[in-house]
Amino acid sequence: MTKIKILGIIPARGGSKSIPLKNIKPINHKPLINYSIESALKSKIFDYIIVSTDHKKIKKISSKYKKIIIFDREKKISSDNATTEAVVEDILKKIKNQENYIPDWIFILEPTSPLRSIKTLKKAKNLIRIKKNINSLISIKNIGHDPAKLKNNKLNFIFKRANNRKDRLPLYCETSTIYCVKNSYFLKSKKIVEKNPLGFLIPKIECIDINDIEDFKIAEKILKN
Repeated sequence: MTKIKILGIIPARGGSKSIPLKNIKPINHKPLINYSIESALKSKIFDYIIVSTDHKKIKKISSKYKKIIIFDREKKISSDNATTEAVVEDILKKIKNQENYIPDWIFILEPTSPLRSIKTLKKAKNLIRIKKNINSLISIKNIGHDPAKLKNNKLNFIFKRANNRKDRLPLYCETSTIYCVKNSYFLKSKKIVEKNPLGFLIPKIECIDINDIEDFKIAEKILKN
C-alpha cells in the first residue's frame, strides 16, 4: 500500500486580543501549544510537524521538541486579518525548498484545541486513506436540535421546529480541532475547506476550542481529571 505523505501544521502567532500570548499560556502546568505538539508527535502519522510563529517565546518553547521544525512567520501573515491559507502556502514553499518535500495531505492543528487525541488523529489518517474522492476533511460536533437566531431577546428558529424531540433532526457544526486538505486541491484552489467537505464526527470533549478565560478554566478542569 502506498504511503500517504502527511504534513502537520501548528499555526501559533503571538498576537491575541482575548488573552495575551494565548498559545503558550500555561494550562495544567504546561504551555497550551505543548498539547498539540505532543499529540502530533505521539500519533506518528506525520512526516514533518511545523510550528509557524512570529513570536520568540513561542519559538523558544516549541524548539524544546527536537522533531519539530519552526518557521518564522512574516508580519504580512501574522496580523488579525491574516488567513490560515496564507500561512499554509508559506509553509509549503519553505518545506519544499528546505527538505525537497511535497505532501499528499496537510493537517492543520490549532493550538487552541488541547484535548485533541492521538486516536482521533489516527482515525483522520485512516479516513483520508479510505475515502479516495475527497479533497478535504473537517472535524464536526453534534449541536443538538433547533438552532435559532436571537433578536431583541426573542428566538427565531432557523428550521421548522418539530413538536416531538424524537422527530427533530440532529444538526452539526465544524470544530477547529482538525482541518485536513489534499495538497493538490489546496495548490489549485488556495482553500483549506472545499464546498462539501467530509465531516468527521469527533468526541464532544475534544471539540473544546480555547478563546477566552472561561474556556481555559473548563479545559483545565478536564485535563486535571
